[in-house]
Amino acid sequence: MKPLDTNPEEVLRKAIQDEITTHEFYQRLSERVEVAEAKKKLLDLAELQLVHRARLERRYREVIGRQPPDPEVPRVDIPLDAHEYDLHRVLKLALEHERDSESNYRFLAERVPDTELGSLFLELAEMEWKHKTDIQNEYNAMLDPEQFLLDMD
Repeated sequence: MKPLDTNPEEVLRKAIQDEITTHEFYQRLSERVEVAEAKKKLLDLAELQLVHRARLERRYREVIGRQPPDPEVPRVDIPLDAHEYDLHRVLKLALEHERDSESNYRFLAERVPDTELGSLFLELAEMEWKHKTDIQNEYNAMLDPEQFLLDMD
C-alpha cells in the first residue's frame, strides 16, 4: 500500500474545507427544496456544519499552534430535481454524506496506525460516526420497519 503523503495540518485544513463545502451545499439545496420540513432540516444541517467547522478550527489551533488559513470558496452542484426532495430524501442524502466521510477517515487511519496522524483520522471518523448515528436515528423514526428494509439498497 502506498504511504500517505500528508500531515496533520493538511488533514485538518481539508476537514475544515469539507465542512464549509457541506454547509454551502445544504444551504443552497435548502433554497431549491419546496417541502417546508425538508427545507428546515437542510437549514439545521447547514447550521450544524458551522458548529463542526468551529470545532475543527479549534482543533487546528491546538495541534498546529496558529489560526487556520482562509478557506477556498466552495463549489457545489445542486441536483436538478432538488425541488422535489422531501424530508426522507434529505435525511438519506445527509446519511450518505456522513457515511462516506466516516469511511474515508477510517480508511486513512488504517494506513497510518499507531501514529499522531492515525489518531487524528480516528478522531475525525468518530465525529462523523456521531453525526451519521444521529441522522440514522431520525431517519429510522420516520419509517415503518418494512419500509426501512426496502430502503436499504
